[in-house]
Amino acid sequence: MNQTLQGIYIIWYRELLRFWRNKTRVLSGFSFPILWLLIFGNGISASLSLPIPGVKFVQFLFPGIIAQYLIFTSMFSAISILQDREFGFLKEILVSPIPRSAIALGKILGGATTSLIQIIPIVVLGPFVGVALTMTMIALLIPAVLLFSIALSSIGVVITARMRSLDAGQYIFQFITFPIVMLSGAVFPLRNLPRWLDLLTKINPISYAVDMLRRIVFTHSNIPSQAIAALSPTVHGRVLPISSEVLIVSLFTLVLIVFASRAFHRT
Repeated sequence: MNQTLQGIYIIWYRELLRFWRNKTRVLSGFSFPILWLLIFGNGISASLSLPIPGVKFVQFLFPGIIAQYLIFTSMFSAISILQDREFGFLKEILVSPIPRSAIALGKILGGATTSLIQIIPIVVLGPFVGVALTMTMIALLIPAVLLFSIALSSIGVVITARMRSLDAGQYIFQFITFPIVMLSGAVFPLRNLPRWLDLLTKINPISYAVDMLRRIVFTHSNIPSQAIAALSPTVHGRVLPISSEVLIVSLFTLVLIVFASRAFHRT
């Protein structure tokens, strides 16, 4: 047990160290969401409005940008597995006495932690774009963002654990992340969609994670409950309670962690 925990910690710490020493990645990780929120968020909100009274488009987009950035950073963090394989480090840890599940968990938690760090500028900029922050909102956002990041990082680990080429991994991630973002509700409300598209959004667990973040922000931003319900995805015409969304995301995350661990065992 101690060896497993120590292995998880070492892999996790190495991911954080690798992130912090890459100054270009740190700078771009902090600057990109700032530019996206200030320019895209304010620019779009000035020309578009939601058909829901009491909600500005920038308020709708704020948790969506958090979710969108988490999707990219958490999933792409698994690229480090392909880099480790290319430079021989992965072979060294695979033949070490560290359990394979510890390697998978260390990579997942490392990617989730670096993603959590990189969304701090977005949260700090909330008041500058009209999103009021409260201590309760931040206290609820942190575990929700961490759960979401672990799920996304697990997806990345599952994909890259069996891959060999770094170039192929980058192309595959670009191909996967686009439909995940578009079908998650991060950019536009999941209402009045064609039936086939509505079905895809309902079977996409990421859409419930995005709505979980949005409802935490909306609930503590003095937005009417009717407006919150009008922007949330529905199942059989009913809006799921946030507790059900947390359960869906948690089960999805546990399944992905199991698949990630099994992928490393097969490797």
